[in-house]
Amino acid sequence: MLYGAELHYFRIPKQDWRSRIQEAKDAGINMISTYVPWMFHEYEEGSIDLTGETRGERDFQSFLQVVSEEDMYCLVRPGPYVMAEIVDHGVPTWFIENYPVALAQTDEGKAHPTRVVSYMHPTFLGKVERWYSEVCSIIKPFQVDAGGPVIMFQLDNEVGMFHWVTNQGDYNEVTIQQFEQYLYDKQVDDSTNQEVYETACKVDEPANYMLKHPEEPAAQLLKNEYYLFMRSHYRMYLEHLKELAKQNGINVPWIVNIHGFHTIDYLKRGTMYPIGVAQLLEAAKMENTMMAGDYYIGNIEFDNYVDIVLANAFTKSIQSPDQPLFSAEFQGGCSSDKPRLQPSTFDLTTRLCFANGMNGVNYYMFTGGENYENIGLNGRRHEWQAPLSASGEKKPHFQAIQHLGRMFQTFEKPLLDSKQTIDTCVAFYPDYYMTEYSNLFSSTIIETFQQERDLNIYNGVARGLRVNNIIFDSLNIQNSKRINVEEVPTLWMFSMNWMHADVQQKLIDYLEDGGKLVLFPSIPTKDVNNNQCTLLKDYIDVGLRGRKTGFATVGDIDSVQTTYMETFEVDDGAFAWSEDEEKSVAAFEKRLGKGRLIVFGVGLELNYHYKYDVVQQLADRVGITSNFNLEQELDVSVRAIDNDSYFVFLHNFDEYKKETPVFKDDQPLFGGASVTVPPKGGLMLPVHIPLTEDVQLIYGTAEVFGVSESTDTLSLDVKLKQTEEEIVVESSRWQPLAAVGVEVEKKTDDQYKVKLLPSLEEKVTIHFVEAT
Repeated sequence: MLYGAELHYFRIPKQDWRSRIQEAKDAGINMISTYVPWMFHEYEEGSIDLTGETRGERDFQSFLQVVSEEDMYCLVRPGPYVMAEIVDHGVPTWFIENYPVALAQTDEGKAHPTRVVSYMHPTFLGKVERWYSEVCSIIKPFQVDAGGPVIMFQLDNEVGMFHWVTNQGDYNEVTIQQFEQYLYDKQVDDSTNQEVYETACKVDEPANYMLKHPEEPAAQLLKNEYYLFMRSHYRMYLEHLKELAKQNGINVPWIVNIHGFHTIDYLKRGTMYPIGVAQLLEAAKMENTMMAGDYYIGNIEFDNYVDIVLANAFTKSIQSPDQPLFSAEFQGGCSSDKPRLQPSTFDLTTRLCFANGMNGVNYYMFTGGENYENIGLNGRRHEWQAPLSASGEKKPHFQAIQHLGRMFQTFEKPLLDSKQTIDTCVAFYPDYYMTEYSNLFSSTIIETFQQERDLNIYNGVARGLRVNNIIFDSLNIQNSKRINVEEVPTLWMFSMNWMHADVQQKLIDYLEDGGKLVLFPSIPTKDVNNNQCTLLKDYIDVGLRGRKTGFATVGDIDSVQTTYMETFEVDDGAFAWSEDEEKSVAAFEKRLGKGRLIVFGVGLELNYHYKYDVVQQLADRVGITSNFNLEQELDVSVRAIDNDSYFVFLHNFDEYKKETPVFKDDQPLFGGASVTVPPKGGLMLPVHIPLTEDVQLIYGTAEVFGVSESTDTLSLDVKLKQTEEEIVVESSRWQPLAAVGVEVEKKTDDQYKVKLLPSLEEKVTIHFVEAT
């Protein structure tokens, strides 16, 4: 389990490297991560210093040695792009100024506004080749197979991000030539739309044709093809970097970092994160390569926590099934002091991700520093609201990260043996997020895509499922595999008027095989190139009456405020109607093949609490309910080793404490005791989890975050959060000792109940002696 800290040696005085690493280690950190900024080390063309000859803070080699001596893992991130709030994002300024031919260009032929390079330009790749040769020669002897700390190697950083945030692709001559070749290859391989491909390939400048002639029939298809081309372009670039590193002796797993969270004042949202996932869809297919997310949620609240859940689910859906869920940039602070991040945010985001199955996080940043030699975009200081300030001062969220780190260390093996328990599946449709840039022709349809998916997924059905404690994962609906009904008995499919023919057919096959499909809110009638495609509509055999607004009755819930309603011509199975004279059908269910279809045509933003009941009733129709019953509204999920051995995660996103008994599968947990979850806090509670070879935790309402065992002593460190805590342990060798605030009751020969009474302390140590 990787619990990482981003620590930039090039921003910390060399003499302080070891102490900063030791302070991180004290927080339960077992991995140090760092960018290796090309522009800092090759400060002038041809002069590369990685051993500190010109400045101590350039001694990357010695830094890796210190990490090794401190027995830590290391994630190295040598770019060429590192971002990291560095001038020109880590690419040497001399390169950008001396080789403008290698810069990306806008559709108007101007330099890209971010000065990003054209990734596959040979001039750029030639300079990168020398940089990789030098930096990899330093990294190579420090890899884990040589007994060193380097466990992963990141390829570039946030590839495609500059193109998305500026609404500009890359139209450098080299890239356009590659696009032309892509179009030619596509017309050879693809029997559909031959006339359009042939027309495009006859045009001297297909990018200009595509962007400046939107009235032409080929415009929509060419725009989509450019999106698809850029996915393969990003992969080609990353594969090239990977090959360069391999040629220079690097053999550890590779990391590709996905971008996408965005700020909305006090909160941030993850509604655009899947755009980055879609951009790097092809890169995810690279061998021995891990996809890792940038998670910057701002202050986590009830209104945005599901964005993290969806980010986890969508990332997992495109990565290798053998890959752990990992965040290479997990929010450890913020580049400015606005918004001010609260300790509860770091606590809850970490808990939520580990509850969702994450086995690795890397806090960015973990320690502040200083930008030497004017490399900083934001001036000299680089504090980042980090847990450790530039001077080494511990900030309040250090303790939150420290407690979790020590707890994860305590339960590392059983956590790694456990998997998140899943109730259902929400489809991820990458091409619905293929909206990173637009022109006058495509902007309207892209705005429609953005509005519809935000309304129906992030602020609608997916949110309603999780708030009802129905736990979902995701599958990539565009992968080549037929959906296995045994693995995915229920599937929630957000759909618009546009859907690929092969995806429509996949849903038909799923229903034929016996799947239960919830389709919301629209039945598609076109493919993504805006051609008529009614495969699914014809299979369902339903008439479409169009969209209307107003209130609806859904099941037995009346006066449901809708954003809109899709209405249908059906005779049987209706369960939602408009509340007007027409009583138009807005939702229906139907048996098809061996399966069952529910079409929910209500555009439903969950801006009133009763609407969560609408989603729950929708889930009831396909036989999905939460395994848990609580008296208070809490987020609850499970990581299980088997049916009897698991961790219960409880999260409270409100600013008041909540107390409730916890029932799982109608059976009381924790001996029937009520559990108190503190305001803006959480609990990770074990059930039948081994602590040592001789001690098992039968259950606990308190968090154990430390175990110390010797030949004749045993002790447990316990965090106190409630008025009264209760732990039941089983051991044939050890028995707990009563002490002030610690009551011990022997239940059986090997089982003891330990009650921890109210105390002014935040933690207590339970001591054990050998049983007599």
